[in-house]
Amino acid sequence: VCFAQCSTREQGDATVTFAGGYTMTAEEHAKILDVLNAIAPEKADGEGQMSVLLSAYSIYTEDELKKAYTDEDGKLDVYAYNNAKQVSKDHLNTFGTYVMTGESAVWLVSEYVYEVQNLQRIAVPLSELYGTVPASAYDGYAIRLADTELYQYYDVLKILPEDTLIVMPHSMVWGESSDKDAYGEFLNLFRAIVEFQKP
Repeated sequence: VCFAQCSTREQGDATVTFAGGYTMTAEEHAKILDVLNAIAPEKADGEGQMSVLLSAYSIYTEDELKKAYTDEDGKLDVYAYNNAKQVSKDHLNTFGTYVMTGESAVWLVSEYVYEVQNLQRIAVPLSELYGTVPASAYDGYAIRLADTELYQYYDVLKILPEDTLIVMPHSMVWGESSDKDAYGEFLNLFRAIVEFQKP
């Protein structure tokens, strides 16, 4: 398992953030970004389609790491495992800080990250967005990506773990999401992902 954190300093209208048990290659990162930009809605000001960026954090559970660093004979490479565990822990801490910056308001996270970071505390209840909790919901605050038509239609998204959840946080007091118009763009993008229908 090779750890990489893919992020960019380019300018865009909204940043989607992935945090979970997968490390994207540069090519996979680009292809997923292409999908997000392809489905991105028009900007609220009517000035063309939204431009989306993608930030990614590789964060693994202990079981995932043990499986990755155990050979066919059942022997664990303790040194490699401990190094990878520390990197994953660092990414988790960095992500925990990042979510509070308000720079991204559409998150694709593993169940592990969702639970350990207690993201429910800053997520918008699905009942507020849809009037009721959709059937594809993981709980009252997150939707399972694998149950969306978007995931089923675009094969490249299937590289992401099936436990990936889609979460929409409340706007923050700073960062991109603190701006009412910018937060509205995030909300439109969230809906475009969740409500995508196959052409």
